[in-house]
Amino acid sequence: MSPKIAAMGMLVMSTLILTPYAFAFHFDELVPLDLVVIQYALAFALFCSVTAYFLYFKILERTGAGNLLICTVIIPPSSILVNAMLLGQMITLVEMIGLAITTIGLLVLDGRIVNRILKTNRNIDKL
Repeated sequence: MSPKIAAMGMLVMSTLILTPYAFAFHFDELVPLDLVVIQYALAFALFCSVTAYFLYFKILERTGAGNLLICTVIIPPSSILVNAMLLGQMITLVEMIGLAITTIGLLVLDGRIVNRILKTNRNIDKL
């Protein structure tokens, strides 16, 4: 199945399922919204969600599920860094620790640095 068709199907179905829920249970919160706020929300939904789905399925198609999982692991740290750079939000100590754990995990998962360290240790043992 084409990535575009899969992404479109998921977005359309989630919209069809969640729109009645939003109107049924959150109607009081939706009524006072300005048209400008609704336009921004729709623009962000279209730009961010649609682009993310297309990229997600394109990566799945090109590189496989293993690399796709790596992409999903880096989403939270990258959003924290983007918020810090663009919005000026402070990065907390807990976020830094999480970023370090994620980075170490990705380096171990990649294996190139671990192999280089092991190769260096084997060369030292031969001396």
